[in-house]
Amino acid sequence: MLGKNIHSLFRGMRVSDFFFLGVLFANLILVTYLGIGNYQNGIKVATSQDNGEEIVAWFGNLASKLEANEPIHPEACKPTDEESKFAKDIKVNQWKNCVEALFAAKGPFESYTNLLKPNGPAYSSKCNKHELLTSGSFIFEKLTINPAGAPSLSSLEPSDKIVSGLQIRLSLCDTGYYLIKIGEFKL
Repeated sequence: MLGKNIHSLFRGMRVSDFFFLGVLFANLILVTYLGIGNYQNGIKVATSQDNGEEIVAWFGNLASKLEANEPIHPEACKPTDEESKFAKDIKVNQWKNCVEALFAAKGPFESYTNLLKPNGPAYSSKCNKHELLTSGSFIFEKLTINPAGAPSLSSLEPSDKIVSGLQIRLSLCDTGYYLIKIGEFKL
């Protein structure tokens, strides 16, 4: 009985109808596959954003620890006062040492990795579509106050000195190599 119903269903169909149904099912499979991949990438981006919010919160706690004269770990992230950065006997920490200590073994963010590109760095100086491994990495940018309007952004160079009052924006480089702003903090 079932065989007769199926036979009667397909009796009036032409080869072009079967071809159309084949293309339709292939498209459904492709859309499902791409949707699952995009959903998984979206989960990875959301997890990276949560990790970035924890980094911003850590730097917020760093500022309160500085005010309370509590010890700071890692020591390489301790900012120098603006007035004493030119003193001869004062060692001024550099951004390279700080960010390496944060993501190194025994650093507060050692478990944070690049979730979108597992072979890529956890942080980089800029989001660059010519460097494919920067997708998924954290981008730290320096905010420079502009008296005429909005602050200007520039990448934090490894040799930049960490001084009190330094304003930093943390962003995430997404799959399209655009920045997703996570937050800003001040040292």
